[in-house]
Amino acid sequence: MNTNHGKKRDPSLDDGSVRSIVWPRLRNFIGGSLSGMANTLAGHPFDTLKVRMQTEGTKGRFKGPIDCLKQTVRQEGFRGLYKGVTPPLFGMGIINSCMFGSLHFVKDVIHKDPHTPLTLPEIMVSGAITGWIVSLVVTPIDQVKARLQVQYALPPGVKPQYSGPIDCIQQLIRNNGVIGGMYKGWFATVLQRTSLWAYFGGYELARRVLPKREDGTLGVGASFLAGGAAGTGFWLTNYPFDVIKNRLMSQPDVKPRKYDGVIDCAKKIYKVDGIKGFFRGFTPTA
Repeated sequence: MNTNHGKKRDPSLDDGSVRSIVWPRLRNFIGGSLSGMANTLAGHPFDTLKVRMQTEGTKGRFKGPIDCLKQTVRQEGFRGLYKGVTPPLFGMGIINSCMFGSLHFVKDVIHKDPHTPLTLPEIMVSGAITGWIVSLVVTPIDQVKARLQVQYALPPGVKPQYSGPIDCIQQLIRNNGVIGGMYKGWFATVLQRTSLWAYFGGYELARRVLPKREDGTLGVGASFLAGGAAGTGFWLTNYPFDVIKNRLMSQPDVKPRKYDGVIDCAKKIYKVDGIKGFFRGFTPTA
């Protein structure tokens, strides 16, 4: 017996309507993932140099970025520059989706009127809150990445502590639990990602002051400058926290720990390296 006889079909359930809702979001996710993967492949060697110099400090094994590059390639080959690439390679799509989805949500909460543009302070506040949210996704990915990046060349026959990202995750959870293992350095990540206020605020400020085309959009050159302003503002305002984050994440998984937390880590960096320690490895980032 047909129980739907006489009932009108909900047009919102039509296949065309579902596709019109799902496909654009899926397409954006796929596009964001592919873009993130390309950026990761291009930028990961610089990130590896940055993390190695951050964690070694001014008294460590590297004299500078060129020396770090030479030693890494000589001892580990070019593959050494791509240690730890797997987690961000496959996680960047999730990070970008979380970041931009959270940003749009926070903007809607902060700015209720859809007919007026957001002010620059509103955009900056939205960026900061977005950073707090996205840190929940970023921390486990960066945790594994950083630990694999600082696995240096070993004598023949000696096995590294982690055979890969899966083994790293398994050991961290087995030794410390999910929270203690995967979220070590979370608060430092929150502080670092708070600088998304400078990223989105810097981009918006540049977008407003740079010359535009007749249709009101930025040209290629102006878009490049706006993106540069966003990235520069982001790294200049968060780099000391990034140093602390990577030191906390990459420290040996033994007890007692070398660093007990953000403040303890900052004190020990300053004691050994001074202010310079908080900007060690900045050149590859720039």
